[in-house]
Amino acid sequence: MVRRIPVALVAAFGLAVIAVPFSVLRSASDVAVPAPADEVASDPLTGLWSAHARGGEGDPVQFYYFHGDGHGLYRYGKVGSSNTNSFDYVVDGDTVTLTFRKTGARHDVRFEIEAGGAAPVLVLDADPRAGGRRRYVQWRRDPVEHDASAQCFGAPLAGRLWLDRTAYATGGYGFGLYQLRCGGIDGRGTGWFHRGDFDDWTTESLVYRIVGDEVELQLATTAGVERTRFAVTGADPRMLDLANDPRDFWHAHRYIDVGPSFGQLTAGDDLGWMTEVAPH
Repeated sequence: MVRRIPVALVAAFGLAVIAVPFSVLRSASDVAVPAPADEVASDPLTGLWSAHARGGEGDPVQFYYFHGDGHGLYRYGKVGSSNTNSFDYVVDGDTVTLTFRKTGARHDVRFEIEAGGAAPVLVLDADPRAGGRRRYVQWRRDPVEHDASAQCFGAPLAGRLWLDRTAYATGGYGFGLYQLRCGGIDGRGTGWFHRGDFDDWTTESLVYRIVGDEVELQLATTAGVERTRFAVTGADPRMLDLANDPRDFWHAHRYIDVGPSFGQLTAGDDLGWMTEVAPH
């Protein structure tokens, strides 16, 4: 049976809109175990907190995302091209302890939440990533989940997460992942390409158009439009074969279907996502 990505990581990618536990797909037995609703509700940090207003392509991205279950993400860069660091966290009174998964770096950070304005503001006394006293406005309170129920144009390619997960002889895993939102009736849609190792990863936005057995890809960090033939085959799991993958130096590349894309949110809800994921 195909291994599915836990909801928490889907949200993360979504967020770019990324979701794990973040140890997603580390072993064949990984499964999603959502946090109890009362645990999420009682966590004062649950949600997405951004240092910048929502922007367009090329505008700055910097946010913390707390899923409410002890896992979170820090994303920074620009809309269209960003980097994501995953972390575990524990809240104790007015202090949150952040442990970044890739480096193991641990930070005890005093925080306060200012209410009364248009939206709550998270104030970190000493931001472990940006430095100094920093303010983040809450974009959303609820944890980001995905909706796999919607029908979309462009199937079977569109509306899915296509993953290449590679085990390293030196230990650990790396991945490449195309996240394609549902397209329009004209075959055009948007999405992201993610690359990393499940603790840290980069996100690049893209626009695609399906024309027969070819897909056109316009990637945020590459000039022009790339074209490649594609084929979706198999059943469980399904496979995506790209004849000339622009993210593997135009070499033939195979990806596995690991579930619905986190593409059912509106563009404004994207987390930069992570998530535009969640996000911008």
